[in-house]
Amino acid sequence: MLLYRMALEQGRLRPEAAARRLDVPGADVSAAVDDLHRLHLLHPAEEGPGTARPPGEPAAGARRGTEYAARSPDVAVTHVTGPIEARIQQLHRESERMSSHVLAMKPVFEESWHGHFTRTPIEYLTLPDAVRSALERLYAAARTEVAGAHPDVPDPATLEEGLQRTTEVIGRGVLVRTLYPHSVLTHAHVQRHLGRVVALGAQVRTTAHVPDRVLFFDAGTAVLADHGSSSGDGKGALSVRDPSLVRFLYRSWESAWESARPFTGAPGDGGAKDELRRSVLELLESGMKDGMAARRLAMSVTTYRRHVTELLAELGAQSRFQAGSYARRAGLLDG
Repeated sequence: MLLYRMALEQGRLRPEAAARRLDVPGADVSAAVDDLHRLHLLHPAEEGPGTARPPGEPAAGARRGTEYAARSPDVAVTHVTGPIEARIQQLHRESERMSSHVLAMKPVFEESWHGHFTRTPIEYLTLPDAVRSALERLYAAARTEVAGAHPDVPDPATLEEGLQRTTEVIGRGVLVRTLYPHSVLTHAHVQRHLGRVVALGAQVRTTAHVPDRVLFFDAGTAVLADHGSSSGDGKGALSVRDPSLVRFLYRSWESAWESARPFTGAPGDGGAKDELRRSVLELLESGMKDGMAARRLAMSVTTYRRHVTELLAELGAQSRFQAGSYARRAGLLDG
């Protein structure tokens, strides 16, 4: 900065004279002049203020006896950024050209995909990559509604992926409705996630029991979990497009949706927890085994037994059946 000021005030800057005046080593002054020259703030006086190095040519270095003149920062910045901006524009044109070239194939893809769906009312997706690819296409093609039911407690990574999809779909004006079992509300990370999707405009409800995972796209395609897939890992799926079958599945889902409790995002959602408590009491009264009852409520056996222990203590019951009976007489299972 000091050398640049000297060049402005004196009209010319000689590195040797500047080194003597400032009482600093000539090598330090030469290095500073090189930096200013590289930034186009100084130029050899014989070049003239508008002269610029060709792009890619290195700074000449502070040569002995060379005089330097200052250049306006406004002019210098055009020399510094000009080649970069030209490269950006070149890359932008190349990006547009490649995008146009790739998207030219979109009609061919959509025609083939539509024809495949028309010919294949039920498609078996045995590999996780095939499931993921099919869901990406269906989410991208959805125009009116994406509805679903999820029986298990999702892990945080799955919820984050779902949030991204929900954000994109709702942004296109698509209605999103999702059904979960009451038990997921006992997990703080699920509560936080559901609060976020409801804030985006999605509708979420909880119910006592969600039999299995299913997704509906525009009420015309259903994707079901295929636990008997040949992959053997339970991660396969069925993509169903048969109108009669999809209509039956969708109406069943609608029936469960209508009787479910809306999730509003209010802290605690005590109503849903009361429903979960009643579901446990009903299973106790029925005498259902712990493993089956836990699966029905989408929780681990350990968690289910913890709920049972708490209810036995609360009701003063000595057995599970007695707890169900006490709850019935106390009116806890009414309605």
